[in-house]
Amino acid sequence: MRLQNKILLIFFLAIGIFARTSEPFLPNNVHFTSRNYYSIFIMDQGRCSAEELASMLLFYNPGINSSKALKIAHFYVQESLIEGVNSDIAFCQMTLETGFLNFGGDVHQKQNNFCGLGAIGGAVKGESFPDIKTGVRAHIQHLKAYASHKNIRQKSVDKRFKYVKRGTATNIYKLTGKWASDPLYDKKIEGLLVRLYNHKRFLAKAEEFKLDFFN
Repeated sequence: MRLQNKILLIFFLAIGIFARTSEPFLPNNVHFTSRNYYSIFIMDQGRCSAEELASMLLFYNPGINSSKALKIAHFYVQESLIEGVNSDIAFCQMTLETGFLNFGGDVHQKQNNFCGLGAIGGAVKGESFPDIKTGVRAHIQHLKAYASHKNIRQKSVDKRFKYVKRGTATNIYKLTGKWASDPLYDKKIEGLLVRLYNHKRFLAKAEEFKLDFFN
């Protein structure tokens, strides 16, 4: 089935699911950690697979090559597992910072900078990395710098790691004012987590139609 047709099917499934479900996780019940719900804690294990992450990315940016989307998602899951970082949060932050890999701001796609490292506005382009994997690793290391006092487990590729006050942002709500000055930064990431977990439901429904999103 053509990718556009698959996305259309997912869209109609989404309408039906949204009609019956509410947001999966609210700030007043942050203690809830069922695998059916997302976590707001940065040092936690993500609950979505690389395939689910990539599918969500393709849903909101169907112009991306599906193999590339899956490759990036796999790197996010792998690098996050190594450092103990929540891959769901990291991936959603990436979609926020890059506009679902549309870029269009100061940072260009060829920089492999997926979280705006060093991009402080005023046409400052920020850091550049030699490949996708290194760029993802730098993002994960920078998140760990904010969320934990523990050492990183791989060679540092994040040149700005040393500038972070360690352990000052253990959850998404504490990123506001630290990672970004946008007063709604945490709410935007949470909104993307909601989208991701609703998309996770869409995919479960799509399986009933025996739909393989990547073929």
